[in-house]
Amino acid sequence: MTDRTADELRELIREGHGLLKDMRAERRAIEQLLDDIPAKVDARIEERVKAGLEVLGEQTKEAMDRAVAKVGREFDRLEAILTGTDPASRRQGKRPLEELFREHREGRPS
Repeated sequence: MTDRTADELRELIREGHGLLKDMRAERRAIEQLLDDIPAKVDARIEERVKAGLEVLGEQTKEAMDRAVAKVGREFDRLEAILTGTDPASRRQGKRPLEELFREHREGRPS
């Protein structure tokens, strides 16, 4: 082998080592990116779940508030019927249920 051929081979080997070094660096960069993916996916899932739970919490609170208000209105309506202050009972001239119960308890006919 001539000196010139040996020099060319050494140069090619140096280039090969340089390319190999670059490829190893790229491999490490890719591995680092791949290692970060599960953490990024977990963070994204947690973010979405949190947002969904916040919306669900707000909707649940609104539904509960509506239900409580409805129950309150129903109790008010029943109280008005019992005391005879509801508009329908007053229009029809009905006596309050409270009075009818009292009479029944005391044994007086209505």
